[in-house]
This record gives sequence, C-alpha cells and structure tokens, in this order.
Amino acid sequence: MTSPRPTSLIRPGARLAPLTQLIALLVALLAAAPALPRTSPIPFEDPLGWPESQRAFLQDGPGFLLSEVQLQEFLALDTLDRESWLLAYLSADPIPSTPENELLAAIESRRRLIRDRFDDAYQDVRAQLLFLHGEPDRRRLVDCAETFRPLEIWTYGTEKRTASHVVLYQERLDRPWIMWLPSSSKRVLYNEEMVYYLEQWEELKHRITGGKRIDRFFCEDDSEDLDDITGIDGLVGYERNRPDDAYFLRWTRSPDDLAAWARDAAGDAEVSLPEPLQGADLEILFPEQEGQRMVTRMRVVLPDVTQLEAFEEGESKEYRFVVQGSLESEGEVFEEFRVRFQVPFLEGLTGPLALSAERLLRPRQTFLLRLEVTEETTGKVARLSKGLEVASVATPIEDPPVAEEAIVAIDESLKKKRLGGADGLVLVPPISDVVFGLWRAEALVTGSAIERVKFLLDGKVQLSRRRPPFVAELRLDSYPKEQTIRAEGYDAEGNLVAADDIVLNQPRGELRVRIVDPKRGDKRTGAMTARVEVVVPEEKRVAKVELKVNEEVQAVLEQPPWEAQIEVPAFGELNYLTATAHLDDGLTAEDVRFLNSPQFVEEVNVDLVELFTTVTDRAGRIVYGLERGDFRVREDERPQNIVKFELVEDLPLTLGITIDTSGSMFESLGQAQRAAVDFLENIITPRDRTFAVAFSDQPEVLMQRTSDVGAVEARLESLVADGMTALHDAVVSSLYYYRGIRGRRALVLLSDGEDTASSLGFAESLEYARRSGVAIYTIGLRIGKADLTVRRKLDRLSGETGGRSFYIKEAEDLKDVYAEIERELRSQYLIAYNSDQDASQEAFRRVEVTVQDGKLEARTIGGYYP
Repeated sequence: MTSPRPTSLIRPGARLAPLTQLIALLVALLAAAPALPRTSPIPFEDPLGWPESQRAFLQDGPGFLLSEVQLQEFLALDTLDRESWLLAYLSADPIPSTPENELLAAIESRRRLIRDRFDDAYQDVRAQLLFLHGEPDRRRLVDCAETFRPLEIWTYGTEKRTASHVVLYQERLDRPWIMWLPSSSKRVLYNEEMVYYLEQWEELKHRITGGKRIDRFFCEDDSEDLDDITGIDGLVGYERNRPDDAYFLRWTRSPDDLAAWARDAAGDAEVSLPEPLQGADLEILFPEQEGQRMVTRMRVVLPDVTQLEAFEEGESKEYRFVVQGSLESEGEVFEEFRVRFQVPFLEGLTGPLALSAERLLRPRQTFLLRLEVTEETTGKVARLSKGLEVASVATPIEDPPVAEEAIVAIDESLKKKRLGGADGLVLVPPISDVVFGLWRAEALVTGSAIERVKFLLDGKVQLSRRRPPFVAELRLDSYPKEQTIRAEGYDAEGNLVAADDIVLNQPRGELRVRIVDPKRGDKRTGAMTARVEVVVPEEKRVAKVELKVNEEVQAVLEQPPWEAQIEVPAFGELNYLTATAHLDDGLTAEDVRFLNSPQFVEEVNVDLVELFTTVTDRAGRIVYGLERGDFRVREDERPQNIVKFELVEDLPLTLGITIDTSGSMFESLGQAQRAAVDFLENIITPRDRTFAVAFSDQPEVLMQRTSDVGAVEARLESLVADGMTALHDAVVSSLYYYRGIRGRRALVLLSDGEDTASSLGFAESLEYARRSGVAIYTIGLRIGKADLTVRRKLDRLSGETGGRSFYIKEAEDLKDVYAEIERELRSQYLIAYNSDQDASQEAFRRVEVTVQDGKLEARTIGGYYP
C-alpha cells in the first residue's frame, strides 16, 4: 500500500461528501473565526496512524496555526471527517479579493523555509518560530561552551526599544532546541560546571569588592545580554519587572489574524531548494522477524528508470543514490541512518526502480519516518515521510511486488549480513565513513542460544557483555585508521555460535598495495611479522591478500588487519617478500620487498618525493618561466638531486571543500555557498575530482570524490547553519578522503571561529595534516587580529602543508580569495627527487625549497613521513 504524498494537502475544487457538508460548514466558520491561544501541545503518537496528508498537516507546520478550540475539534474527528475538515480549512481563502489563495501559498512558503533551515525538524521549536513569524531580524549564536549550553537568541524588530528577544537552548547536543521560560530557572542555560561556580559566587559576592562575575571572564557580552533579556542577574538576581512565561509563550501561539499572517508569509523571499526528484513513493514492509526485533523494510519506488540520469566514469555506468533517514519517537530523533546505492545501468531496461533499506526495530513501537533521497548525478531530491507502527507479526513478501520488470536495489550493508538460522549476530555498521576516537559498537542478537557477546578490536578482546543490550564503547585510534571490529556470540557452555566483522576506515582510491613491515633494508631472518596496507577502489572488496617468501605462499588473509607471521630462510643469496591483493572482481596488485639481500644487491626506492610548489615574488605575485636550475631542495639539511621538474597546469587535481556550518555562520553561509559553487565550476575539469565536507558539532561528508561538479554544488546549496564548531575533527575527517589518492591534492577550509566541539586536540589534527601531504588553504571569516589562537591554528595548518591562509571580513570577499587559490593551483611547479636517506628510518623529514638563492619565495609541504 502506498502512502499519500505529503504535499497533497488539498485538491482544488474537490466536492465534499454529502454526509459531511454540515460539519464542513461549521469548520469553515470556525476557521474564519479569530484564533485563541492554545495551551496544549500538538500530539505526536496518535497522528502517526493517520493518512499522511492529515498527519503532515497537523505535525509539519500548518498545525501551528490552529487555536486550542480548532486543535481539539480536529483531533476529535474520524479519518473521513478530518479530510473534509482539511478541505474546508484550506479552501477558505483568507483574502478572497485576490485570485490566489494566500493561505496555501503561505503554508508552502514557510514549509520551504523550514526545510531549507532545519531539514524538516519540526520537533524543534525553532521550526515553529520560523513557521509562525518567518526569519528573525537577527539570529545570534552564543558560542561560549566554557559557560553556556548551546544557545541562540532570536530577535524580532530592529528598534532597540521595541525589539523582542527569544532565548533558545539545547539540554544536550542530541536533543531538540527548546524555548527558555522563566519558570525553568536560568540555571538551565549554563553548563553544570558554571552553575557550580555561580553558586559559589552568589554565596561569596557580598565579601568581594570590585570582582567580576566568573561567567563574564569567558563571554562578557553574551552574559550581560542574557541578564538583560531574562531580567535575572546571574542565577538568582531577579529584577522586579522581569518577563514572565507568557511574555515568551506569545511567540508560539497561533495567529490572531490569519489573513495578515498569510499575506506576510506568502510574501517571503523565495528559498532555493534542490530540484525535486519526481514521482518517488514510499512503502513500509515487515517481511520477517529476527529475535526480538522486526525487520522494517523501507522501499522507495521511482516510477520510471528512463527518467533518471546514470553516472558515467570510463566504461562504467550506474545510477547513484543516497538515502538519508531519521526515525522520530515521542517528538525526538530516535535514530538517523544513511544508505548509498549504486545500481548498474542496463541498456534498454524500463520500468520502476526500487531502493530498499532495512532497520531492526522493536514490534509495536511507533515512529515518524522521514527520508531524503538524493540522485547523486543531478542533485535532485525527493523528501518522503510516513507514520508507522512496527508490526508484531511478520508478513513474508518477495521483491518486487511493485512491478514484474522493476529493478530492486537492496541496502548492501544489511543484505550481506542476512542472518542464517534462528541464532545469529549482526554488528551495526557506523553511519559515518570516517570513525575515530570513542565509538559505540552494537551487536544485534537473534535466537536464544547466545548468552555472551565478546567485542574485539584488531583481534584483541576489549569487552564482554552477558546481557542485552550488547553494546560496547570502544577506544579506536586517535586518527582515522583501518581497524577491524569483531563481535563473537557464545552460548552458556562457551561455544562460539555466531560472529560478525566490520572494517572501519578502509582506504579508498586507486588499487595499491604497500608492504609496511618489514622495513626496507631489514636484514633479519627467521620468524617476523609482515604487515601490508591495501588501498581499495570505491565499492570494491578485497577477496584475499597473499604473502609469499621466495614464491612460497606463507599466508592467505581474507580480512584486515593485513598482517601475518612469515619465516625468512637464513640461507640463499636473495630472499624477497611479495604481497598480492586480489579484489572480488579479479583485479590484482602487488608489492615486493627484498630481504636479507647480498651486499652487491642494492634495493632502489622508486617512490619519488613529489613537491608541488608555488613561487611568488616579494609582492606576492606568482612567478612563471623558472627552470630546474633555479631551484634547490634540502631534506633535513641534506641537498637533494632534482630528477623531475615541470610547470603544472593540467595535471589532474583532487580538491576538497570543507565549510564551517556552525550557528555563527548563519548570516554568511548563503554567500559562502555561492562562492564555493562558482569556484568549483571554474577550477574542476573532467579529469579532476572534488568532494565536500561540512562541519558544525561534527563533520559530515556531503559528497564523496566525484568529477560531477553539479552533484557537489547541489549538496553545498542545501547547507544549514546550526550547532557548535568541530574544526579539528573536520580537518582530520576531510584529509582522510585523500587516502590512496596520488598527484595534486588540495583542501580549502573555511571557518569563522575557534573549535568548541572536537574530540581531537589541535596538535593531533596538525600532525595528521603533516602526514597527509595535502596542501591546505585556510580561510578565516571575521577573525580579527586579536584572535591570536584561531589565527595561529589556521596559519600553521596552511604553512606546514604548503598552502596559504586568508582572512576576510565579509563572505562577499570569498570570490576574490577563491580566484587567488585557483591561480595558485593552476600555476605550480612539480619538483621530484629520490631521497638519499635510509628508507627504514620513519622519522619526520623536514623539506626546504629555495628559489634563486632566496630571492623568490617558494611554498610547499614542510616535510613528510617516509
């Protein structure tokens, strides 16, 4: 059964059923009456079983317009009468003198605004404020984590004496934003540590003369403004005329004049959203039960595959989609997930395309499901939603009942993990492509045999759980690193019943194998550990890795870590280790290392050190026309012989764009998006690759490496400013996407503030940047000369990687900055040399390039790790 499209709220000119005409007449009169304040919230659970058009009306915006009387009237109706109620309400044009129904236009305008700003997060009070009042005249993020919880101050009105302020806050980063009310006390706005300090201040302030309140040491302006808005000095310094709850709650009540509201909302500035992916439909199925969980299959059906655009790369051609979803429960986000589909293109095939993803949910739970389906090739987006109650009894089905000729794409991450038999175990894969630091592993267990689950990290036991939920907080490496998580389920007698593995942070790129251990020049014999790194092309899988010593197979590995014990014979004139990776499609790659070689056999390091170098004169102008003899290269103060030299203009480029989308970027994000889009259109050619990352509380990859600039642009244009600033984590996550990529590589990083949310420190992110060999161009927006800490970080990131830092006052200056970066990237010199140092030494090697004995400035990486 398909669900109604959420945009199908009315059918113009529809006739009402005769039995409901009287109700409709009464409802129409009620809808035209002045709205009264509403005291009860819009319910969440009950409407989930309604038809989608009725649920969407109540919970996705228009329900905010209903007074208390209208809300109760609407809730008391049955399904048929609710439909008639809706038709009457939405057909009652509040301004009949105009040809257009301003109410419909206003509702659509405000829903588009919420979709653009908060991605349909209607459980967030900010969405309610946007729907009822539109954009505030000022939206200010209080970005002071040392003192406050995440806060925003919204101001309506431009005159200081008449402006009204609303304070919004989050209890936790994973909770919806709520409106502050005086009855909640001012304590809820501060973090726990600052509440403790302020309590001490209140006790001791009468003994202190001339002292400053402690919260004002960290964020003086924000603290003073909050005192003024709340009418409370500190925690308990209540002013006589301070505002009460009613002062703030008036912003959430329904409009007194619906015609005036519709006129204002319909006149909002047009919001630019991605082009819609037409015809998408959503089905919810419950095909089987796994233990105590029900398989909940979400199937998006696109009606005509011939209307879709395939992605072409070389001889490969396929349809690419990303499905991002959320499950809301009791008005809050219960779970978020992301699934990527790559469907092979078949010539001449017609009919629908079905994208099926699954979640394991408890029976009889109720959720609101929201899906955003993006066609990566074009950037077109379909947004679907549906209320659901998880079935208590499975209904077996076969794919595809949608049509005999339909293409069905299954969520591969779960398809590969289909459990066999009654007793099984599945590790839930991470949502993010890049995982480091603390990670929560969860094993889903079916059947009754498994009583204990053991969690292993890279083969070492970390934790055991003897009762559900079978979860473990695992401490991963500080940096993104290929690591294997394994969960093993045991019965009461200690027998292994089932196990599952997940490989995190697998390097992606051009197929390549590199022997990491033993090192070059290692003269040992006998038993030793061999370790290999494998870079795997996107959507490919390693079938096995073979390790041979002198053509004798000593180990065959089928999963990371790619390491094993080998035996090197003590006799013979020449020993050598060969590592060969076999992909699931038959492709292979190998690396060879000589072991215990005679003195007259010298191993040559064929990996040249490549330095992409920008040369400028003292005025900062780019210098062309230089020759090899103009350059000098030193590695750890040792002169090096340049063996390759050329001016780079057309070599393929891999370019990443990383944009700060924290709340403080609210006023600048629109211009930043447009400038980035123009930059990519100018610089990226069909031979280049680009990707985009956004970061606020945490980094999020918007689009993985692609030559399709339009797809990246579409994702950039959908950004919303919200949250804190995880700058350090964003640097590391962005650089991860260069693993396995050779040649020219550059990252452009835009931010406007200090880090307030990262799990990594700056020293760790800088060290990772040094190891990456990627040139980082940093852009600081509205970062004053007095902000020494932030400037020092951005300068070091760019200076030690061969990039450059820029500082601008307004986002409109980005166009000139991007133009300068483009000129540099298209005007570099490639200098390559073969290091004369011992290849077995892994310490960081400092590199220095000088031009014409220092008369010109050369910028390149500050060094590298061999």
